[in-house]
Amino acid sequence: MFEALNELDTQWFLWVNQHHNTPLDWVMWTLSQHWAWAVVIVLAFGLLTFRVEPRKWWIPAIGIVLCFLVADQGSVHLFKETVARLRPCHALEEVRMFRTGCGGQYGFVSSHAANAFAVATYLLLRYRERRWAAVLLLLWALATSYSRAYLGKHYPGDLICGALFGVLAGWLISLAVNAVEKKFQKSVTK
Repeated sequence: MFEALNELDTQWFLWVNQHHNTPLDWVMWTLSQHWAWAVVIVLAFGLLTFRVEPRKWWIPAIGIVLCFLVADQGSVHLFKETVARLRPCHALEEVRMFRTGCGGQYGFVSSHAANAFAVATYLLLRYRERRWAAVLLLLWALATSYSRAYLGKHYPGDLICGALFGVLAGWLISLAVNAVEKKFQKSVTK
């Protein structure tokens, strides 16, 4: 069964990786850059936090930092180092890469997908009433994840599992931050 899943994952990867064009190359490359992430997260943080809860801006900031810490480190230490699945650019010959090197040896799960979905999930849960933000954040996380297969870095399975891990991390951090915040508010009002 594992071999059949791996074959399907490889076919999906090759389809995504080999369907490209010049404008899309640049869009996908940009989506994978850390500076582009900073722009998206600062905009989302600013638009949501300073409009909804400007005096408590530090609480969602801590949540975002925790999302990156848990999703990034968890994707490496819980998955990449234990599963040890080679990235497609290390395992296949016909991989097309645009303005990027192959990177680390292992790719399961995608840290980009885990990080993007952790932050998107956390902010989505924190600001549930802002549906427009939820849609935009989820589209950003999906596009960022897709860019990793497009650029030759990850199989779709790496991205799906990374996204699931990120959603779990964002949800757990949301629960933890909310619990600490409520406990802190109770102690202040006493």
